[in-house]
Amino acid sequence: MPHSELFSTILAAFRSAGWNYAEVEGREVIRAGFEAHHTRVELHVQAFERLATVSVVAESPEMTEDPTKRERLTELAMRVNQTLTVGNFEINWDDGRMYFRCTNLFPDPQGNAEIIQGMVHNTVGEMDRMAPLVAILHRTEGPDLAALSIEALLEQDDLIPEVPVPKSGDSAAGK
Repeated sequence: MPHSELFSTILAAFRSAGWNYAEVEGREVIRAGFEAHHTRVELHVQAFERLATVSVVAESPEMTEDPTKRERLTELAMRVNQTLTVGNFEINWDDGRMYFRCTNLFPDPQGNAEIIQGMVHNTVGEMDRMAPLVAILHRTEGPDLAALSIEALLEQDDLIPEVPVPKSGDSAAGK
């Protein structure tokens, strides 16, 4: 089956960025993994040709069936979502796993490779930013978990990596 224009743009975006990926047979979906600052982020990118839409979804490797941890994780996702302008965190209530989803509807059937690359960067960055916070929730138990302030946890800036400043003569594209 030939690829849609939109899926071909996704493949071209990954190739031009030099990112490794694997196509999911029979679907317009690719899977990829990225080594980020805190964790490895696994994601998939899916084309929805009829809607001219691309969705990038990353999932946390951590999950919990503990109802208290699941509730705290949900609070974390809700509070972070209030601050986001692109994408959102979701919780699978049944297995207590966190996801980040970034979706874009394109005005043209072929989409835009640069926007798709930006969606992937955003998804990796957001999931990586949450990884240490999710880990703190998963390792906190009992009364300490109940007393844990999600608001204070979100105010920690010591877990955010420094953004490299380009040296003079480097392009904005990050030479």
